Amino acid sequence: MTIEDVIAEGDRVAVRLTSSAVQNGPFMGPPPSGARYSIPEIHIFRIRDGQVAEHWREMDSMNLMRQLGAAPGTDSGHG
Repeated sequence: MTIEDVIAEGDRVAVRLTSSAVQNGPFMGPPPSGARYSIPEIHIFRIRDGQVAEHWREMDSMNLMRQLGAAPGTDSGHG
């Protein structure tokens, strides 16, 4: 994961990052493909007493599955 931005205000922290990996094992259903993926994500944390009390995440799941060759319009990078 590459952290692009961290923004904090009050009890909230927002992190924008790029997540990338190679699918070497089963992931979200599909079997291992060896495909590489890279997607943006946004995480928001609510902090209470120095610990994470809540966490929300937004990511482009369809883009991820396309890159792994597990969704319509796929390009798994093989070939």
